Amino acid sequence: MAIRNVPWRLAVLAAGLACAASVAAAPRPRASLELHYTMVTHRFAVADYPGRDPDLRDPTRNIEWRYPVFRDPHDPATPALNAWIRHESLKLLDLDIGDADRLTDDQVIARAIASHEFADGGIDQATVMPDTALGRYRSITTYSEIVGGTHPVHGISTHLFSLDRRTEIPVSSLFKPDDDGVLQALFDAQPEAACPDASFDWAQASLTSIDTLSFEFPYRPGRGLKDVDCGVLGIHGPQVTRMLESPRSLRPAWRLVMDPS
Repeated sequence: MAIRNVPWRLAVLAAGLACAASVAAAPRPRASLELHYTMVTHRFAVADYPGRDPDLRDPTRNIEWRYPVFRDPHDPATPALNAWIRHESLKLLDLDIGDADRLTDDQVIARAIASHEFADGGIDQATVMPDTALGRYRSITTYSEIVGGTHPVHGISTHLFSLDRRTEIPVSSLFKPDDDGVLQALFDAQPEAACPDASFDWAQASLTSIDTLSFEFPYRPGRGLKDVDCGVLGIHGPQVTRMLESPRSLRPAWRLVMDPS
């Protein structure tokens, strides 16, 4: 028996195939570019240095040592990045160990516990945290805390690593020479610039995006101004981007994802 509506069925089938082909050809949403890392965390105790507080019931001081390890097996520069990050964390511990980079973490901790100089140094925090990943650059911030006196002494500085060069480079090297003081003027225009000890300092600067320079300053007793956050300052806008030597080299912007340790 003949089927009279074959042409209609073929037309519907053809339309369906065309629609499916159109959907298949349409570009899929680009997945977020992610860089994964884990945090290595060590906590240990050392004999507290003599004379800090004779009334202390526990004559030991707790130390926290933390640093990130990036998980990017497809990038051959990742081992160099991780070695550099660990080296920066060892510098925060301020251990007088010439071969510290060749020691395991357990060996470093054993040396610290056995070192009277380390105990006298007063270090109780040595932390490295990843900030941003822009193109072939990775930014970290190092934090340290030394106990002693009325208030602990905090240290904060930022560092930039070039995956292509496999070494640390100055943040300022990403920018054109600022002979006209464009960046300084942007910084000085903020009300936060009136904070004590807050000044345009490349050692405190990190490029958090292609149009934003952030500055993080260590805590100082009595620094705070009313309604002003004196810890983190930033300058933002197209003027920052225009001062970059090569904005294209800072793309893509990666999203940092911390995995469970």
